[in-house]
Formats: sequence, structure tokens, C-alpha cells
Amino acid sequence: MEIYLSATAILLLILLSFANGANDVSKSIATLTGAGVTSMSKAIHWGVVWTVLGALSGVFWGGAIVKNLSHSFYAAHTEMDVNIAMAIAIAPIIWVFLSTYAKLPVSTTHSLVGAFIGTGLFAYGVDGIMWQKVGVKIVLPLLVSPFAAIIMALIGCKIITFLVTKLSAIDLNIGKFKFNITEDGLHWFTSGLLSFARGLNDTPKLIAVILPIILLRPEDLGAQYYVIGAVSMGAGAWLIGRRITKVLAEKVTKMDHHQGFAANLISSFLVIGASRFGLPVSTTHVSTSAIIGVGIAGKNKMDYKVIGGMLTAWVVTVPGAGLIAGACYYFICFWVQ
Repeated sequence: MEIYLSATAILLLILLSFANGANDVSKSIATLTGAGVTSMSKAIHWGVVWTVLGALSGVFWGGAIVKNLSHSFYAAHTEMDVNIAMAIAIAPIIWVFLSTYAKLPVSTTHSLVGAFIGTGLFAYGVDGIMWQKVGVKIVLPLLVSPFAAIIMALIGCKIITFLVTKLSAIDLNIGKFKFNITEDGLHWFTSGLLSFARGLNDTPKLIAVILPIILLRPEDLGAQYYVIGAVSMGAGAWLIGRRITKVLAEKVTKMDHHQGFAANLISSFLVIGASRFGLPVSTTHVSTSAIIGVGIAGKNKMDYKVIGGMLTAWVVTVPGAGLIAGACYYFICFWVQ
């Protein structure tokens, strides 16, 4: 039985990480192609490398997020059993894969929250969920971060553009070596930084979901789970990441070098800061909101039909994933066992 549960948990982690990589790699590289810095293929390769490195770094820096999310958010008299944990893991896999097929950038984190709430409602009812704890530790960071990204983009876009212009005119002489800071170089750097931050912030969330299945405490977690998550996330990004990248790079708004750099820098700052404090923010919402913010700040032409479709997907993600999770829980309880 223990071997069966371990194998099931690993399979779910592979699928969940693959789905996450396929939908989420675009959030850190879309500005590279949207601003004309590089081709789609090169941008995806770049994003994959840094996402995998960020995911692997979770071995050292992801513990706070795992502990934060592995604490039970169900009432004291309830207990998260294996059936609930499986339903919570399966629902986001289905939701994110469907969204990727529909070319909609959605949040894996939001789908996890929806799955958690939906399964809890089906299993324990309204009183079985510690709503205040869920609100403070999960919902609040997820709601605040997109608005923070837009506000920072509106305020900081021109400042960042000015600083980039000044930096790109500087030549660094270190011994026999001469370095020139270019706008493209800075853009590549922030894209890699955001990819790294995304891998670092997302992988611990996905691992936390399967902990009840393998009956492990966060402090007993081995590095092999981070390796499995990192490789699977990279594979999803490599094989299917182009679908969502094209939407964010070309459909939302056209960006120049400065705007792309500003969007990535702001997103990186917020995601890395959230990871430092163990807050499960959505890279999807942060990076997309930053792109929208720099577009508004630069008075770019915006495709509000595409933006409206994305916002609709964001709104329905929590209830949609919750319903799928409830159905999965019912199926596991009454048909599988």
C-alpha cells in the first residue's frame, strides 16, 4: 500500500509540474519575444533553463512555502486524508491542461486554492474549513499581488526606463576586460531572474500538495521531489510552453525593450520577495498584471478582448477547480475504493 501511494504521489507531482510548466513558462519570457529581443524558441529555451534552476533551488529556499501550505486549513476536528489530497492534486492538473489547450494563462496556485476549498466543502461542509486562516495565508497574498504589480508598473515604468537608458551608456573596464551594459542584456537578465523566481515559488507549492499522500512532514522531505518537479516543469515548458507565450507576447499589448524590462523587473521583485516570506503568490497574475501596467503607463494599444478573456479565466479558476476537485473526491471515495 505504501509503495502504491508513493508511486501515485510521484505521478501526480509529475503531471502537476508538467501542466504548470506548460502554462506558466510564458509569464517570464513573453516580454523577450513581445519586445522583439529574440525568437520564440530561444526565449523558451532560456526560460526552461532558469525555471529548472529555480525549482532545484527550492531544496534550500522553498521550505517556508512548503510548511506554510502543508499546515492544515481544515478545522481542528477534521483531518486531510489521502482521498482529499489526491482530489486536490488531480483537479489543478485537469484545469491547467484545459486552460493551456484553450490558450488561457491561468494560475496553478489559484487552481490549487479552488481544489482545496472545493474538496473541503464536499468532504466537511462549510464549517470544516478555517476560513480566516485561508484568507490571511493564501487568499490575501493572491489578491493583493496583481494590484501591487499594476501600481508598481504605473509608477515605476518611466523611472526604470530612465535608469536603463543611463546604464546602457556605461562601459565597465575591469582589468583587460571591457563590458558594455546593453538594454537587451538587462532584459535577458530580468527574464532569467523571473523564470528562476517562478520555479522557486511554484515548485514547493506543488510538492506541498502531495505530502499527505506520501505521509511525510515538510522537514522530512527529500531533494528527489524537487528534482522530479523541476524536470517535469521544464519538460512541460519545453514541449507546450509556446501556446501561452504567443498570447502574452503578441495579443495583450506591444512592448518596447524598456517596457519589457520594467515588467520583468517588477514581477521578479514581487515573486522573489513573496518566496522569501513564504507567501504563495501567483506568478501568472503578477507578471500579466505587470505587462498590463507597463502597457497602460506607456499608453500602448491594448487588446481588451484578450485581457477580458484572461480576467474571466482568472475569476472562474477557483470555482471551476473547486467543482472538479469535488467531483474527483466523490469518484475516489465511492468508485475507486
